Amino acid sequence: MKTTMTLEHDTDAHFLARMEQATTGERDAVFADLAVLALQGDELAERTIRALVLPTCRTIAAGKGQHLVGALIDAAFDEVLEWAVREGHASR
Repeated sequence: MKTTMTLEHDTDAHFLARMEQATTGERDAVFADLAVLALQGDELAERTIRALVLPTCRTIAAGKGQHLVGALIDAAFDEVLEWAVREGHASR
């Protein structure tokens, strides 16, 4: 039997792999839908956005210290929400 942590990791890895194969329009649609939910207080949507931006944030922070990863994730999360509002996908 798998632990919850392993299942969450497997699910995140699967979702990330699918997002990498998605077109730009498909990725934008996923982020837009998640942003709408996150702005409504959906914690799973917020966690999912953060999981999606994590690999890029890790790459940016590489060699500069792990302490930057959290700050980059927070900034990326805020940018996704601002983008969704600016593009008319969500409102505050």
